[in-house]
Amino acid sequence: MDPRTWLSDLTPYFLYLLFISTIGPLLFGFHLAELNAPEDVIRCKKTSIVATGAELPQCIPMNPTEWGLIGSIFTLGGLVGALCAGPFSSRYGRLRGMQFTTVFFAIGPIFEAAAPNIGVMAVGRFISGIGAGASVVVVPIYVSEVSPPAEKGFFGSFTQVMVNVGILVAQVLGYFLSRGQYWRIILAAGGVIGALQTLGLLLGGVESPKWLADQGNPSKAKKILRKIRGDKFDLEEEVSGWGVESSSDMEDEEETLLHNEDRMSHHSDASISKRDLAKKEVLGLLQVIRHPQYHKAAIAVMMVMLAQQLCGINSIVMYGVSLLSDLLKSNSALLNLAVSAINIVVTAGCAPLVDKLGRKTCLLASIAGMGINSLLLAIGIINQVPILSAVAVLLFVSSFGLGLGPVPFILSSELVGPEAVGATQSLALAANWIATFVVAQFFPLASEKLHGKVYFIFAGLAAFFWIFTAWYVPETKGKKTLDEVWVAMPELPAHASPAFNPIYSPQAKSPSRQSFDFNLTHTGPTGHEHAHASAHEPPPSLISPAFTPPATPGNSTPNPIPRSVAVDTSLTSDAPPPNLLNTLPIVECEVRARIPTVAGQEMFLHVYSNNVDKKDHLAIVFGNHIRSKSLDAERPGETEYARMTRGAYVGRLYPGRTTSRVDQIRQGEGVAPRKADSPSFPSIPASAANGVAPKRVPAESGVQTVNPADVPPLIRIHSECYTGETVWSARCDCGEQLEEAARLMALDSVSPSGGAIIYLRQEGRGIGLSEKLKAYNLQDLGNDTYEANLLLRHPADARSYGLATAILMDLGLGGEKGIRLLTNNPDKILAVEGPNREVVVKERVAMVPLAWKTNGKMGINSEEVEKYLSTKIEKFKHLLDAR
Repeated sequence: MDPRTWLSDLTPYFLYLLFISTIGPLLFGFHLAELNAPEDVIRCKKTSIVATGAELPQCIPMNPTEWGLIGSIFTLGGLVGALCAGPFSSRYGRLRGMQFTTVFFAIGPIFEAAAPNIGVMAVGRFISGIGAGASVVVVPIYVSEVSPPAEKGFFGSFTQVMVNVGILVAQVLGYFLSRGQYWRIILAAGGVIGALQTLGLLLGGVESPKWLADQGNPSKAKKILRKIRGDKFDLEEEVSGWGVESSSDMEDEEETLLHNEDRMSHHSDASISKRDLAKKEVLGLLQVIRHPQYHKAAIAVMMVMLAQQLCGINSIVMYGVSLLSDLLKSNSALLNLAVSAINIVVTAGCAPLVDKLGRKTCLLASIAGMGINSLLLAIGIINQVPILSAVAVLLFVSSFGLGLGPVPFILSSELVGPEAVGATQSLALAANWIATFVVAQFFPLASEKLHGKVYFIFAGLAAFFWIFTAWYVPETKGKKTLDEVWVAMPELPAHASPAFNPIYSPQAKSPSRQSFDFNLTHTGPTGHEHAHASAHEPPPSLISPAFTPPATPGNSTPNPIPRSVAVDTSLTSDAPPPNLLNTLPIVECEVRARIPTVAGQEMFLHVYSNNVDKKDHLAIVFGNHIRSKSLDAERPGETEYARMTRGAYVGRLYPGRTTSRVDQIRQGEGVAPRKADSPSFPSIPASAANGVAPKRVPAESGVQTVNPADVPPLIRIHSECYTGETVWSARCDCGEQLEEAARLMALDSVSPSGGAIIYLRQEGRGIGLSEKLKAYNLQDLGNDTYEANLLLRHPADARSYGLATAILMDLGLGGEKGIRLLTNNPDKILAVEGPNREVVVKERVAMVPLAWKTNGKMGINSEEVEKYLSTKIEKFKHLLDAR
């Protein structure tokens, strides 16, 4: 953050909110360190940690295991608070979440300060832990949402700064009050600070404007934002990031009218208000873990949170005085004071680096510094070198303040959408608290057994987390969307990837296209093998780049063989059958034409009319042996020239041709048909019938082959998607599926008997283009495609496949020979087969998104597409599988 902009960007009210909210993390740090300095006094090991009078204090005798329990019980409370706080703040608001935590901050210290025994003190520490765990979940989210967008990283660091302030306050009080019965004042001080935060939040706290906007209250959100930013701040860009109207578009009166608008329209029976439409669904913990888009973010943040604790920071914060007491004598308490002060200075001083250098860079430097200084500290303790140990501790804590301290609290709000940030933060802090518990419970025992060697363990853990962070955690600095954040990041084993490069606009020039690698072992050919493989590799794309977005997938896939699953709908099933037409429509092919492609293959485009609508539906056919009965039928008074003009010819047209039946004429005269006039099929292994790519095998090899004509053709039923195919939309994967289907059908190795794409002119799941665009707007208001159609009074899927069945029958693709259907929708199988199984589906061939196959290297880049695919899986019950 540029200091010159502070006065223009910041208001006293924002600074008040920043301070009063981060008292929660301050108390987290306070309770974390409150037992450090007075440990020996509380446990009756000493009467004072400094040279004072020999008063006998009230104390509670505890062995190392019991003392470890008192320290770690705080982390168990933190775990409970962290797991509950995220969903609570997402549902009821960030402000309510912070107010709720102050109750625990006020009550817990009462039990601690008045504890007559271990049990009562443990109860107090547990209650304080609940408040601490909840605060470090809610406060970073709140600070991120109220901070100026350009300085989120800087102010996000204040969460850790205040944690360090709390640690310092506890250490200062401990240094001066660790004698006699004064240690109880230290523990009681946390309750006083908690009460002050309660008062501050009640008198001057406001809800996060971002949360209010997500809940469908944009007008109130903008008023609060104006109060936080001041009158001179331009809210337009920040408000646009909420996905609501510009800051001048909606006032309270307009919002009220919108809420009541349904009473004045033909939608008067709607039970969902505009606010409900705008409200974003809040994801729970399990939903985030299972979500194809957010599971990667949850893993990344949880691992960084584990790194924050398992690199060893709390070994110094919680046990540093006793750890170094033998080595540094009475100076160990002073060293911990210096550690706490330096931690604050370093964290605050390095806060601008988070925005300047980036989150990931700071994390890597921080972990590396902690790992190196862990080694130095181990050497210093083992060899009894006080200066080395003291310097190593100071550098160790300084390294923590550079990145591992502040950055983990920032990541959750930057790696996921608002509907998942609460649950993700809870999961992350749960991991953090578990790691804190492990350190708190077992470090005293490990230190007693291993002494300085315990820091070799922390050094090894630091090396592991450095590698993981470098490999998996994305950089979020300067990234406005989740797609930008996750682009080019590696994929852990999973069935979906949330982000790839967005397609912004069509380009005048198509990028170079790569060729396929048909080596099924996925090992690249070299030398002669490479030349031989290249000779048989067909170009991958069938659709001209002039009509397709240049970044649309289709360049290549790691395995061009689709996954097939045998089906038999004649078997009994408990699943309810789809609504089928009792009578199939009457279709007639009006014209057919050969379509050469830029990749060198050919296909035949058929235009169909029918008796149920006035639209021209299409069949895109691969293989000139697949013919239309209605097209080839004789028409009264028709000339040969007319037949050739409408495509009712056999073989290939060429200049000077005078008859449509040249192939039959040549065969009748005993002349072998020309190569261009007749299709030819290569012999293929029998494995092709099971969806395995056939290899070209010499006849003398003895390998059993099958007639390609016996392999069912590959069929795709595709509904027109104007936005997905012609305007570079990243809302759905329709364009990708169309091109991928065409690519597969053109390959002899995949579909030796050809195939057909039945292209139904039913834009938007059968609802029309104008209604589809309305559905898009409803999706931007927080609904998925399923809900949007229902809100528009349409069925979730209004398409009918009777026309497709009729067209397949006209192309001679009906009957028991069967087809292989490219679909992820099991219901489509029965729908396409028709009321009396006029068409038999032998196999269902999966249409796996290219992004899933390639771990994000290819495929459509869009958060909307991932949500669209999730809806297909969860609500339309599609069987998407990347295996």
